[in-house]
Amino acid sequence: MTQSAELKGREAKGKLSRAFDFAIYAGIAGLFGLLILRGGSGPKEGALAAGFQLPLATGNGTFRLEEQRGKPVLMEVFASWCGACERAAPMIDQVYRDAGRDDVVFVGVSLDEDAGAAREAKESWPIRYPVAVDDGSVSRAYGVSLLPTFVLIDRDGKIKRVSAGVPSRRTLSRWLQEL
Repeated sequence: MTQSAELKGREAKGKLSRAFDFAIYAGIAGLFGLLILRGGSGPKEGALAAGFQLPLATGNGTFRLEEQRGKPVLMEVFASWCGACERAAPMIDQVYRDAGRDDVVFVGVSLDEDAGAAREAKESWPIRYPVAVDDGSVSRAYGVSLLPTFVLIDRDGKIKRVSAGVPSRRTLSRWLQEL
């Protein structure tokens, strides 16, 4: 084989290898796109909400979702280091105050590993409803991949609405009016 033919052979193999790599990457990207379009692994509306029991950030007791059966629950999953969560806090607090109803339970679930960071966020943002500290079970069970994530659970314990990202105040108020 001549040096020229050998060089052409290596170039052809290189092109084939790059085409194969491109096909693999395109396939992986396509799968991720499909997951996003289908809603990923997050909570599905109409599904039974996964129960949980978590310590409160204040250190005084626990929050048990199962104890809320018979009342709708609006759950916000957030973290103290999440800028979007902090910017949304005044709006969520306003929705909470506007609701002014004892028949809807609001709860924050902090993904902070440190209860002190969750407590500090609760106090400084301000958040007037209880904040529980996730041990990883809520974020896994609800497939949280974007912060904040809001989940509205109906009186029967089924997921009624989900919003990954910050919904508008109007949207949250409409959710509560639908109950």
